[in-house]
Amino acid sequence: MSAVFPTLITQRLALRAWRPEDLDRYRTMSADPEVMRFIGDGQPRTSSDAEISFGRMNEAWRKRGFGIFAVEELETESLIGLCGLEPVDPTVAAAIDAEHATEIGWRLDRSCWGNGYATEAATAVTDWAFSADAALDLRRLLAIVQVKNTASIGVAERLHMVREQRTIVPGNQRWIDVFEVSRAAWTAREAA
Repeated sequence: MSAVFPTLITQRLALRAWRPEDLDRYRTMSADPEVMRFIGDGQPRTSSDAEISFGRMNEAWRKRGFGIFAVEELETESLIGLCGLEPVDPTVAAAIDAEHATEIGWRLDRSCWGNGYATEAATAVTDWAFSADAALDLRRLLAIVQVKNTASIGVAERLHMVREQRTIVPGNQRWIDVFEVSRAAWTAREAA
């Protein structure tokens, strides 16, 4: 599948395609132990690991028609994080009975925490994901959040997501909460 990488604009943010000049900032965020504490196994990423995942983000758009946006603060034109969609990891999908499900995720530079940017970005991505413009035909989105990550649990709740289950991720033995929002619930929220 080939897709045009959309740009989403919110009051304070631009969610856009990744640029080559974003790589250094992405490496820095990925190497920060606090930023990575609740991502996967909780380990910071090496420079080469970050470079590999950076390359995969743009490639995902070409293959699937959706992926992870670079999140830029409009006022400073600085890359502050990422937010977007990806298929649920197969190991996690098997554990939560969610094959072929799509996950929304977000990650911000530590200097930007506490400003509502994650909620703002995730709201824009959810609006886009359920819109006709995206042409994704998604029935639901999941957010998979480690149970100790209270900030991301708050974001999921502000997205009107409902906690569906709690389980342990095979392999890294971390407890996760699985949140869900359906297209119908998201549309009803907008109409209210």
